[in-house]
Amino acid sequence: MNRLSVPSPEVSSGHETARRQSSPSHAEGVLLAASELFAGREAHDSRDKTLFRELALNLLPQTDESDRRRIACHLVRHPATPPEVLAALAADEDALTAYPVLRNAPSLDEDILVAQAERGPDSLRKAIAERTDASPKVLEILAQAGGPDVIALLLERTDIDLDEAMVSMLCKRPDILKRFGKDLVDRKVLTSSQMLTHFSRLDASLRQEAIASAELASLINLTRSGSHKPARPVFKQSLLKQLHHSALTGGAEQFAHELSYALGLPETFTHDIVANDSGETLSICLKALGFTDAKASQILVRLLGERLPLKGMRDLLEVFGNISHGAAMLLVNRWVGEETPHDQRTSRSEAQHLVQNQEPARPARSGDATWQELDDIEKLLRFG
Repeated sequence: MNRLSVPSPEVSSGHETARRQSSPSHAEGVLLAASELFAGREAHDSRDKTLFRELALNLLPQTDESDRRRIACHLVRHPATPPEVLAALAADEDALTAYPVLRNAPSLDEDILVAQAERGPDSLRKAIAERTDASPKVLEILAQAGGPDVIALLLERTDIDLDEAMVSMLCKRPDILKRFGKDLVDRKVLTSSQMLTHFSRLDASLRQEAIASAELASLINLTRSGSHKPARPVFKQSLLKQLHHSALTGGAEQFAHELSYALGLPETFTHDIVANDSGETLSICLKALGFTDAKASQILVRLLGERLPLKGMRDLLEVFGNISHGAAMLLVNRWVGEETPHDQRTSRSEAQHLVQNQEPARPARSGDATWQELDDIEKLLRFG
């Protein structure tokens, strides 16, 4: 068998030789030519492969981008290409050099896949998402950083176990959860508990499912407590009056600030549900606070009426009217636990924070107790 011959730069003397040796240009075209020669032969013995590996690893850093791209395409198709050379190409910072190797190389180290998944762009992440050797760590990075097309590839793969950590990561990305929430439900990996916690990131259909789950959870909690009717904590009327006045006269930003204080939610969260959300989250907050239908309608119309159509407003009022107080409180408590950063949480529990803004519990009047209980049960079961 003929040995692998490698083109080498022209030999010069004097200052010309010194100039070429001190500049990366002396390797121009050498590795590309050697790679074409290597890839053009069907088989290579161990000496050929060793020589080519040393040459490639030494010259790759000095090889220009356009040559590296062509080299990657030539070598990734050859079964005898040294793994170290493929690894160097797969780790290249140039996406067009790394792509064919990430897409086709049979085996790559986890460190390379992790680095490229973090760096991106999504074209590389898509190539990694299709690899069967992608470890859970790599998949978690893809779930955290990948765009919609990357997530779609991950969800299409039935051989990937979408564990709780990965699903939680997807749940924290509003754009992804809105688009793929139904797919996660269909795969039975998005739990009712997660839907409650990440309610504001769900699409309209899944929000209805989450409300139904909250009603059921509230009913279960009621049964376990041994109580015959749901507890109805009432916030101080002075607080409700202040919030109502703020919504009608102070504008969205001031209302979001005061709502944040009243419920113990981060202000970034309350601002988002007032300024950007479709309104269901705000409606539930108003129900948890104990606003009447009339006051809640005024607040919703004032804050959301300019950007929501008439049908949308009617739907919000229906959400407010149908959800029980217990389910609304359950949802708000979930949001407080999820949305508040750990370094901003105080030692108070969510319940302790809410109690300070509430009136002492008062017994129902005997004359309307039966009707009140029936009304509570109806609201608890309405979404069942």
